[in-house]
Amino acid sequence: MEDTVYGSSNVLIRVYENNLLTRAHFERMLTADSFEEAVNVLRESPYRNDVDRIKEDKNYDSMFMNELHQTYNEMFDIVPNKELIELFSLRYAYHNLKVLFKEEITDQDLDHLFIPIGRYPIAELRQAVRTGESDVLPKAYMDSINEVKTDYEEYHNVQAVDIILDRRFFTHSRLLADETGEPGIPALIERYIDYNNLSTLVRGMKQNRTRNFMLTILSSSGSIPKEDLLELMEKDLNAVAQYFRKTDYRKLIDKAIDKETGELSTVNVDFETDNAYMEKMREARLESFGPMPVIAYLFAKETEVMNLRLILSGKENGLTADEIRERMRLNYA
Repeated sequence: MEDTVYGSSNVLIRVYENNLLTRAHFERMLTADSFEEAVNVLRESPYRNDVDRIKEDKNYDSMFMNELHQTYNEMFDIVPNKELIELFSLRYAYHNLKVLFKEEITDQDLDHLFIPIGRYPIAELRQAVRTGESDVLPKAYMDSINEVKTDYEEYHNVQAVDIILDRRFFTHSRLLADETGEPGIPALIERYIDYNNLSTLVRGMKQNRTRNFMLTILSSSGSIPKEDLLELMEKDLNAVAQYFRKTDYRKLIDKAIDKETGELSTVNVDFETDNAYMEKMREARLESFGPMPVIAYLFAKETEVMNLRLILSGKENGLTADEIRERMRLNYA
């Protein structure tokens, strides 16, 4: 798509950005003396209408889901490239597919677990899961659904449902990135997949997972060859660090090394990859034309919700401001 088609949507994005919480908001919530005082800070934000209810029932997750639902619906309305918004809401579709398969397998009612975010309604996903067919869903969705159905019919392994759908999510994301027709989007998604593969690799090595297990969960849709990652499984974490220092991720690796052990830390890797991605979003925000401001805003909104959940959960459970702060992620607001 031509960069100019995003002109009107990017103007609206600049308006929406003014409603994002700032570091000052977060700091006031962190230093509040109680859960109730932390919630009171939200009276100055778009979350203001839920403050009194949250103080009573502490069900802040519903507030966050409603906010994200509204955000994605607005983006589907104002952004001309629907595939772009579909791409960044795809993880919710795959979450819902997991729930739907578990409903089918266990014969339970799991309606409370669905997240109503995505391009296609849950009813359409449900029909596809039950029948293996759909006149609405694109091929990538059906490939994922039918791979799970085939595997379960043969092996009856419930755990494999999550494993297959997690891997298929990245494959689907990479395909959808190409379908957006936007030059910078495939590279952005490749980076996201590389970050996930690095985190998965380090965690798997620390848990002594087998090569066959890692073969099933690592994605082949990133820029780092999957075979290279599997070969690193036979070595140690120092070899992983040395390998990635030869890529564009050298600075990230250096920050993710645990100062005490001298090895890659799963906590540090997750923290640094999240922050590195946000740095990319900060750069994207500054672009005047094209789709990047839309993507940056969505990522900022997701990060805002994650940080709010960390703060309120921490306050509810008596964590100190420093204990909560070290778990939070960067935002560009």
